[in-house]
Amino acid sequence: MEKVLNDIIDSMAENIINSTIETVRIKSVLEEGNDKTKPFGEGIDKALNYTLDLGKGLEMKSENIDGYAGFVEIGHGKDMVGVLAHIDVVPEGNGWTYPPYEGMIEDRKLYGRGALDDKGPLIACMYALKAIEKSKIPISKRCRLIIGTDEETLGRGIKYYLKKCEKPKCGFSPDAEFPVIYAEKGILRFEIQGTFNEKKNDRKKLKLLRVSGGTRANVVPDYAKAEMKVKGSGDKNISNAVNSLEYTKRKLVTINKEDDFVIIEVKGQSAHASTPELGINAISIIIEILSKLDIASIKFKKYIDVLRALTEDVNGKKAGFYCNDEISGDLTLNIGVVEIDDVKGRAVFDIRYPVMAQKDEIWQKICSLCNDDSIKLLEIQDKKPLYVDPKSKLIKTLQKVYKEMMDQNPELIAIGGGTYCRYLDNFVAFGPVFPGQRELAHEPDEYISLSDLILISKIYAQAIYELIK
Repeated sequence: MEKVLNDIIDSMAENIINSTIETVRIKSVLEEGNDKTKPFGEGIDKALNYTLDLGKGLEMKSENIDGYAGFVEIGHGKDMVGVLAHIDVVPEGNGWTYPPYEGMIEDRKLYGRGALDDKGPLIACMYALKAIEKSKIPISKRCRLIIGTDEETLGRGIKYYLKKCEKPKCGFSPDAEFPVIYAEKGILRFEIQGTFNEKKNDRKKLKLLRVSGGTRANVVPDYAKAEMKVKGSGDKNISNAVNSLEYTKRKLVTINKEDDFVIIEVKGQSAHASTPELGINAISIIIEILSKLDIASIKFKKYIDVLRALTEDVNGKKAGFYCNDEISGDLTLNIGVVEIDDVKGRAVFDIRYPVMAQKDEIWQKICSLCNDDSIKLLEIQDKKPLYVDPKSKLIKTLQKVYKEMMDQNPELIAIGGGTYCRYLDNFVAFGPVFPGQRELAHEPDEYISLSDLILISKIYAQAIYELIK
């Protein structure tokens, strides 16, 4: 059966590539608005409808769920297996060599935001369904490719689907790594607000005007800047603060001055918030600089001290809530967004906590850090960890497929990334990143190789067949 499906996928390879290019060309970044027919904005709506029209054009059942989600389905029978993918992407950010929304191919690699996360894998699963249908091999269940629209933020699309539509009995999401992901860390996102509008000491040499950086909590920010007004020896204060940084940080900082205005810029390296150690957080460097400056507001200093405690490392060790477990490893911590002016500030954080950790204990320690009248702590989101029994039929089936297709040991792994799987029972992430490959999700020059795109289509076709035969 494997050869039959592989041959059909090979015959559709050009279509798979072209369809992926078309989805990448749609900038499907979240846009909040008031149009109830397009709840997440024009781009996401366009991308959702493109994929549903593609499914319809491939003669499969296709349905739009009020702009919040959609699905493409094959098969028959009472039981239904699901494949969970998403069409939305994070903002492109900075540092791209290739255009992020053109789907350019160079050296057999398809570049663009979403090529790997999650448009390429979504299209691979779409054609995997078509390959099964085209093969006319007997199946006893249905398979529904569920297309989400708000995965990168609050998961409102999949939540809406689950309220309105039939839930699959089991399945996978092509939104992480191979071989099989059996555990996902919990995800805690929160915002720290500060107010510092007390009477300031105008004799100070520095006055903060604005600090900004980052786009999303789940992205390591690659750029941040601080703008301030200086007088007297304020210049020296800034120079001393920057020069006190370790060299690897100092070389990322530039200082520009015009009259009595100074702009401090930091250029870091973007990464996914689940692996902050792979990036260079520009905001954390700006916070370190600000913590060394003699700025007028006492409350501002308190606020910066709190942010500094939370940005000194990427595991929460200095902040006092580090933890780990044997299943999923270390807690990780990322500051993803900061917006500060001379009277108020907000900073948004993303924590990935181990499967066996107690979220309430972590939260209490964060609350203790923020214990000041001028500081307000807001919980934005808490996604509980995922853990699926390694001996389950679902996992054993996916391991079998991976071993037969790749001739590699199908070890089980845990990740810090979050997928749709945690919203349903008996779901795990399955690909698309192969062992040893760099995780390019949320990074500049995100790409999927054309050979991998076709290979994962074959793997997904075989996996779906095994689950619905």
